[in-house]
Amino acid sequence: MAILNKKKDTADSSTQRYLPFSSIKENIILMKDNSARIVLKCSAINFLLKSVEEQDSIIISFQRFLNSLDFPIQIIIRSKKLDIDSYLSNLNNVALKQENKILQEQTYEYIAYLKKLIEVAQIMKKEFFIIIPFDEDSNSSVKDSTILWIFKNFWKSINQAQDITKIKENLKIFSKAKKELAKRTNSIKTSLENIWIKAETLQKQELVSFLTDYYNPRVDSLAPIYWGIDDYNIKS
Repeated sequence: MAILNKKKDTADSSTQRYLPFSSIKENIILMKDNSARIVLKCSAINFLLKSVEEQDSIIISFQRFLNSLDFPIQIIIRSKKLDIDSYLSNLNNVALKQENKILQEQTYEYIAYLKKLIEVAQIMKKEFFIIIPFDEDSNSSVKDSTILWIFKNFWKSINQAQDITKIKENLKIFSKAKKELAKRTNSIKTSLENIWIKAETLQKQELVSFLTDYYNPRVDSLAPIYWGIDDYNIKS
């Protein structure tokens, strides 16, 4: 005798419902619209310290890099306040264990100098990222940037349920997305090497930290992130 389940599905009211991605598989972010993303973290070069010839070479190489792209990319430049509390704590421990009184006193003076410097001016660091997308439908998820499309995509992400069936459908395109994104990633890395920029693909743990810090900059530094999960699936 079959027993009917009268329990009704209730919409998830958590913040996860409003996120545009559904899961992280290996080093790839799977979006709710069935597209995928890879994130590259890029090194920086001190352009002003280069000679005029080197500067011209960098500009021309970067121009060639942009012109060679046959797919869209997103460049993110993020400024973050540098947290040196752990560094100051380590210095203090070193000073406590220092047997040489002169070196110990100099270490304490250095710690006091850094604390005063932080009070006067915020110490910032810049991070550079390139987002590489993949869509089965000719980059449809990044084509339109109008206000109408932004609101349409927002409400779509809210109303698009991510049940088990939907997640399985996303995983079906994972193999194709992984292959195509690998080609695009290698192409970008090779082009950036010509202008002395090194790009590294963010892995799963780094992606979790990146997204956590992006949506809530303080959570990543205040709350520990627990690893050991094969895939991060976000319900909606």
